[in-house]
Amino acid sequence: MKYLPFSLFVLLIACSPLKKAVNEDPHWNKIFSERNVNGTFVLYHVQTKEWKYHNRARSDSAFIPASTFKILNSLIALENHVVQDENEIIPWDGIDKGWDKWNRNHTMSTAMPVSCVWFYQELARRIGIKRMQKGINRAHYGNCQMGSKIDDFW
Repeated sequence: MKYLPFSLFVLLIACSPLKKAVNEDPHWNKIFSERNVNGTFVLYHVQTKEWKYHNRARSDSAFIPASTFKILNSLIALENHVVQDENEIIPWDGIDKGWDKWNRNHTMSTAMPVSCVWFYQELARRIGIKRMQKGINRAHYGNCQMGSKIDDFW
């Protein structure tokens, strides 16, 4: 495959300023413009070692990771065997979370598309502060600072 897998790519750009040669892609500019979206997209071509951008200036700006952290959270959870696999069910506690799509049992496969916060908080608690920090450090994620509360730092 010519390009990095998307999830790995998101992990990489979520936490690191990119400093290679700049190539703004006019096709992407059109896509973002037609949809009235203010965002950025960065792609690294492994063979040519070339970075392609939409909105390069924004790609170097720091933002809170928010839901993009669910990707790293999932990887760290799997790596540390706090869930058997992406299909392990974590039971809902029965407390209304304010959204019907969250108010049920979830797996990684069902929680990711609905950005189910309680599910990822539970994963983070299972991982624990020490293992989470180790995973964040290994990934060089953002400023590598998560604070003292395991389930809401992102």
